[in-house]
Amino acid sequence: MDQRLTVLWSRLLHLRSSAVALAVASGGLVVAERHSRLVRLVPRSGAPLWEQNVEDCWGTTVLAGDRCLYLSQAGVLHCFDAHSGQRTWSTPKLRLRHYVSVSGSFAFLGGWRGYRPLIRVDLANGEPLVDQFLGPLSGSSLAWPLAVPSHPERDGMADAILVATATRAALLLLDAQTGVTRGEWMLPEPVRFPDSGIAFSASRDGRIVFVSGRRTVMAVHPASREVEILWRHDRDLPPLPPLLTAGTLWLAEDTGVTIIDLGRGARTEVTRLPHGATSAGVAVSGGALFARARNQLILVDQAGEIAARVGLGAPIARLLSDGRSLVHAIGKGHLSAIGISTTPI
Repeated sequence: MDQRLTVLWSRLLHLRSSAVALAVASGGLVVAERHSRLVRLVPRSGAPLWEQNVEDCWGTTVLAGDRCLYLSQAGVLHCFDAHSGQRTWSTPKLRLRHYVSVSGSFAFLGGWRGYRPLIRVDLANGEPLVDQFLGPLSGSSLAWPLAVPSHPERDGMADAILVATATRAALLLLDAQTGVTRGEWMLPEPVRFPDSGIAFSASRDGRIVFVSGRRTVMAVHPASREVEILWRHDRDLPPLPPLLTAGTLWLAEDTGVTIIDLGRGARTEVTRLPHGATSAGVAVSGGALFARARNQLILVDQAGEIAARVGLGAPIARLLSDGRSLVHAIGKGHLSAIGISTTPI
């Protein structure tokens, strides 16, 4: 099969928006741009659907069902109707929270660098809630809390969030509705994460993958309450979330990409990549897509071959995939949509 990367459209954001000012979910795309504007675009064409004024473009955007949340750097949390753009409510005085994770009927904010404790906000009215159960996490630098969706009919799971600190070698799974600890797993070392805080990636089989310490790749399955060591690497790994796709583990390093077939224990080293650091990666159909220095996007297949590559107009800070054939890249004042096409040879 022959794979191709095509830049479908690019949009100048006019200022260097935050990498997390972009959200893609459920066929929607929302980004903050031009200093004080939040816009919804058609993911494949880039056509605008609505826009709203906000305080700045350096905040955090989240799409959750029918809601679009934007936490500005100025500390105002806005809730908009994701379809119409109509403002539902705004809550001020939430500076230095940065993280926004939505689980069930609550948004969880805070924990970035330990500046502010993790709090809950009621999505119905924007009211911050005082929770004693989050008190022990106060002052701790947290990885970005990961929302774990409920599957009551399948495994009895309620909406929850997965929490890890930079200092404690443990994972906590907190019930989003009650705050009860539904699971706690001890780790060899604390979860490793970058200053942006993104430590976890989720595979299609429900496992959540992360790096413990500098070399141990682990996975937790919240529904089964199982935690496992997937791989012990022989080099220090950068603070990027590993990718797990159908039994294949992808580890991005500055020197290249390591591909591990977990079933057979086979290892492939991909080193013929453009010089420079890897800034982001996402799983795509047939392999994984990595952003490298010098604005390069590299598609690597499961055999370790470079299936396709394309250059963008600016360095890439973050990649978001629709899980099929469309990826969005944001970085340094630019937003681009990249289509992935596959044709028989």
